[in-house]
Amino acid sequence: MDAEMLQQEQVAQQMPPLDPESLALSQHAWLQFEEHSATFMRCRRILRMSVTTPRCIDWGLLADAEEAVRARAILGEDTPWTRLFDLADLPTYRLITVEFLSTFRYRAHQVAVREADDEELPPDIEFSLCGQHFEMSIERFAVYLGIYYEPETVRDDFAQAPTQGRREL
Repeated sequence: MDAEMLQQEQVAQQMPPLDPESLALSQHAWLQFEEHSATFMRCRRILRMSVTTPRCIDWGLLADAEEAVRARAILGEDTPWTRLFDLADLPTYRLITVEFLSTFRYRAHQVAVREADDEELPPDIEFSLCGQHFEMSIERFAVYLGIYYEPETVRDDFAQAPTQGRREL
């Protein structure tokens, strides 16, 4: 066992036990990691943290303001938008968040030079979501998140931007 894993294990043993809700969540199949692995230790640490629920539509407040009917008319019933806004209220939100944060890995590599614009770059990151493992380049991840458009990821400044701090004029 390497020194970092030994230190993580010692820290984990010093932590208080998981609360009943976190303990139940830790039993989920998506959070089953090799015991004493870095991912296992990270998961246990994250389970002890509070995961803030993102902002979502407060239907009670809209009902009090007599605007719930209007909002439902705009969003519709059981549409992609309503499912997106309701995601934060689902019990799986914390599960998916803990799984993602526990499994996310960034592997720095030398800046790759593409021979062609459509060439796929080597994976920089890996993570799991809903029990499924993913590996992809930072460029692909940025496009999937909607932070960048595909053409923006092939520019030279894309690879340099994350490593360069803000420049003062």
